[in-house]
Amino acid sequence: MTASSETSPNEDLLGEGRDLVHPDARIGVPIPAYHGRSLGNLAASLWAQLGPPGRGEGPPLPPLARDLDPFQRGRPEGPVVVLLLDGLGWSGFRDSARRKPAGTASRWIGRARPITSVFPTSTTVALTSLSTGSAPGQHGVVGHRGYLPRFGTVVELLRMSPLGVAAPEALVGPEWSPSLVSGVPSIFRRGIPTVALSRDRFEGTGFTRLIYDGATFVPYSTGSDLAFSLVEVLGRSDPPPLTFAYRDDLDVGQHSRGPRPELVDLELERVDSLLSFVGAHLQPARVRRTCLLVTGDHGQVPMDADRQLIVDRAPDLLEHLSRPPAGDRRATYFAARPGHLPDLRAALLAHLPPGGHLLELPTAVDVGLFGPPPWHSELAERLGDLLFLSPSPGGVSYSVPGARARPHRMKGAHGGLEAEELLVPLVAGTLEELLAGSSPPGHLIPTPPPSRDA
Repeated sequence: MTASSETSPNEDLLGEGRDLVHPDARIGVPIPAYHGRSLGNLAASLWAQLGPPGRGEGPPLPPLARDLDPFQRGRPEGPVVVLLLDGLGWSGFRDSARRKPAGTASRWIGRARPITSVFPTSTTVALTSLSTGSAPGQHGVVGHRGYLPRFGTVVELLRMSPLGVAAPEALVGPEWSPSLVSGVPSIFRRGIPTVALSRDRFEGTGFTRLIYDGATFVPYSTGSDLAFSLVEVLGRSDPPPLTFAYRDDLDVGQHSRGPRPELVDLELERVDSLLSFVGAHLQPARVRRTCLLVTGDHGQVPMDADRQLIVDRAPDLLEHLSRPPAGDRRATYFAARPGHLPDLRAALLAHLPPGGHLLELPTAVDVGLFGPPPWHSELAERLGDLLFLSPSPGGVSYSVPGARARPHRMKGAHGGLEAEELLVPLVAGTLEELLAGSSPPGHLIPTPPPSRDA
C-alpha cells in the first residue's frame, strides 16, 4: 500500500546503479540484490577465496557476480583489507568524482562499481551481513532496534540493552553469545584469520562481539591511530589474510549536518591521506600485493525534525500495539495486539505521508525484501505485522514513557530504500593502484600466480 507515487532518484548520479533500484512491482520498492550484488555477497566472496582448505559449509549467500568479483575467482596474492566507511553511498561518491576532477573519488571511480546494501539500510544490519555473508532474514538482525523473543523485549542492538534501559550491555551476561542474536556464524568464526580495527569505545561490547566473532579486535582512537594500526598489522612478516577496518566519521557528520557533499569530499580526502601514510610506511612489495576494498554500509538522505511520526504521542496507534515499534527510523516494524491488526493498519494509513509505503511484513518476507530462505527461526516474531516506510525527509520515532526525551535534531538519516540509502560503492584495487589512481579495464584486482610470497 502506498500513499502516492514514489520520489525519483537522481538518475544522472546513479549511473549504472539505476538498474539496482527499480521498484519491485509486487511491493513498490526496490529489493536489495542479494543474488550477487550486495554487501552480503562480498563477504561470501571473501570466504570463497580466503577460507581454509576443506573449509566445509560456507555462508548462505552466493559470492559476488563474476563481473564484480575483485579476485576473479582466484586467491589474492597478498593480504586483503576491507575498509568500511560508514555512511558512504554511491550517489555521494559518484557526485564527488564529478564535482572534484582531481579528488579521491575521481581517481577511484574507474575502479568503483555500485552494489546494494541490505534491508534495512542500517549499520547494525549491514555490518552483520558483511561479517556473515548472509541476508538479514537469514541472520535475524533486522534493525537498529529489534524484538528478541527469548528476552521478550525490544532491544537497542548497538547498546545491547532493552529499549528504555539507560545502562548499556544489560543483556550481556556470562551466558550471552552471538548466537542469541544472529543465526549465522561470521566468516571469521568459519576459519578466516582476521584482524578487526574499530573505535576503542566499541571494544568488548555485545554488538562488537557479534559482528567480529572469531576475529582479533584491535582498537584505535583517531584516524591517525588507525593509520598506525594498519601499518602495524600489514607490516607483520606474516600479516593476516583479512583485515576489516571501520570508520564512522562520515556517518556521524551526516547525522549532525545532513548529507552534504562537502562531508563526502572531506572524508575521502582524509581516507586518501590515511592510506598514503600506510603506503609510505610499508615495504613496496607489500604495497603492491595488498588488496584494498573500500565500501559503505549505506548512504543518507535528509531528515526534517518536523516531519517525524512520534509514536509515543499518537494514542490512535499506541492502543493497537502489542510492543514498542522496532526496526529503524525510516523502516519501522509494528506488531498489533491480538484482534487489532485491521485497526492498526487503518491508523498507520492515516499517518502515511505521500510517497510512503505500508507493507504487510509476511508479504515483504515472501518476496525477498529480507533475502532468500532459509530464514531465521524467529524472523516472523522479530518483525511483527506491518512495515512503515517513510519518505525522506520523514521518519518514525518512539521513546519509552517516562524515559528522558531525546531531542530530534538529526539532519540526516538512513534505513529506508531510497536510492541514496540503498546503493554503496565497491572500490577494488591494490593499495599501490588506489594510491596512484590507475584504472585498468574491468576495474578488478589483478591476480598473479600465487607462488610468490607477500
